[in-house]
Amino acid sequence: MEIKAQNIEIAYGDYLAVKDMNILVEKGKITTIIGPNGSGKSTVLKGLTRLLNYRKGSVYLDARNLKEFSAKELARHIGVLPQMHSAPPDFQVKELVSYGRMPYQKWYERCNEEDQRIIDWAMQATGVWELREKSINECSGGESQRVWIATVLTQQPEILFLDEPTTYLDISHQQEMMRLVKKLNRESGIGVVMVLHDLSHAMEVSDWVVVIKNGKKYDEGKPEDVINPRMMREVYDVDCDIINIPGREKPLIAYREIS
Repeated sequence: MEIKAQNIEIAYGDYLAVKDMNILVEKGKITTIIGPNGSGKSTVLKGLTRLLNYRKGSVYLDARNLKEFSAKELARHIGVLPQMHSAPPDFQVKELVSYGRMPYQKWYERCNEEDQRIIDWAMQATGVWELREKSINECSGGESQRVWIATVLTQQPEILFLDEPTTYLDISHQQEMMRLVKKLNRESGIGVVMVLHDLSHAMEVSDWVVVIKNGKKYDEGKPEDVINPRMMREVYDVDCDIINIPGREKPLIAYREIS
């Protein structure tokens, strides 16, 4: 399965936020969208998932235009976790996670045995099984983020879209989130598309990186090829060295001293 955007443009009123964008994301890969604040990263992600309308161009899921899918049908293929999300505070974790099965149910149906099996799997895969009886408002920031990912996973998507999944998390929980993303991808074959600010995380977990600058695609490729000193200067206006360390699969980003 793949999602392909061809020459899409997205605007907010008169402001053209994304210009002539071509992107291909594939099931089984971790694709990360990076770029400075305000460059259009989240807008691109929303365009790829039909959360925003594009005024020009097309987005295809395999060979079929995204606009041809019903909401329920599309939710069986792609799962989206936006930056902001909320649930009634008295909801138990297991109740919230069960809502991810809605694309497979009629409005009057309850969870059947198969639904429950998938709900249990999603809670175990994300490490929230022990939290299932807790209210969502009793969960920490890191726990809550994993609960929401479990909710999206119960849709059984082929590609999971995460918009800045480490926002508001401390360093420990950021690392935990990246380990979870990698685990889900490697063990379940789920494609992942993320918007990230932390370039070290992008370097460490991504198979493919797309760089956005001023609403346009600046570059794309393997993270170790794309995240380089020239890109850092031209896109982020910072100086750095990329250091290869024996025994490490991915290089490290060493930012120059601030003078």
